[in-house]
Amino acid sequence: MKKYKIGFIGTGNIATAIFNGITASGYIKQNEIVVFDVNEDKTNYFSNCGAAVSQSSQELCSLSEYVFLTIKPQVYDVVLSGLKECAHDTCFIDVAAGISIKKVKEMLGYDAPVVRVMPNTPISVSMGSSALVKMAPVTDEQFDFVKGCFDSCGVTSIVKEEQINTVIAISGSSPAYIMRFAKNLIDFAVNDGLNETDASALVTQTLAGCAKLIKNSNTDISTLIKNVTSPNGTTEAGLKSLDADMFDETLFKCLNATVKRAEDLSN
Repeated sequence: MKKYKIGFIGTGNIATAIFNGITASGYIKQNEIVVFDVNEDKTNYFSNCGAAVSQSSQELCSLSEYVFLTIKPQVYDVVLSGLKECAHDTCFIDVAAGISIKKVKEMLGYDAPVVRVMPNTPISVSMGSSALVKMAPVTDEQFDFVKGCFDSCGVTSIVKEEQINTVIAISGSSPAYIMRFAKNLIDFAVNDGLNETDASALVTQTLAGCAKLIKNSNTDISTLIKNVTSPNGTTEAGLKSLDADMFDETLFKCLNATVKRAEDLSN
């Protein structure tokens, strides 16, 4: 029997977010997790939280039932080629943009059980959005466990692998776009004389409120926008300015650029 339920190869931002989310929810205990990173300093946070630290990716793989590949896409080949001899009873979780399940299997050199997941960083505060892909030979038990990890700290959707690049644009990368929008609102308020604490509180609560309104309302988003927009009012003036500057087209261009980069990484 494996010593640890979960292993993380790579301890960067997404590994930290997933670790924080699944342990805060109680789905997995810290002492059921082992981590490895070539930069030993990066593992300090995890060890201070109660996780074990492995001395190599090979050792981690031999100790873990499920291994999260939380490394940069550019090093997948190097890392996975070193796991060929120790990985045959391990289920892998691939969270990298541009790395398909087929590629992971080719790098490992055998038909490994691989669940592909596209999470986002709000998972660290139990508000994540994650899309999962199931493909043979992953068993129902393995998939249900992995899905449970992400269910425990957010919402999940099961998608086809060819839809992953779209998911990257609308939920994987979009926290950066949404946070940049929030930063601009806050910066505008501060430049206009509002203190930063008040500006941040007003903006973040507005974003949270809009998300809840969209989620819980039976009204479509277009109508919700219309409900805020009085004829000849302030909101209408702002929306007309956005339209004049091609706001929708600019955002779609951003999302298309995200998808294209994901496609480039896939190739």
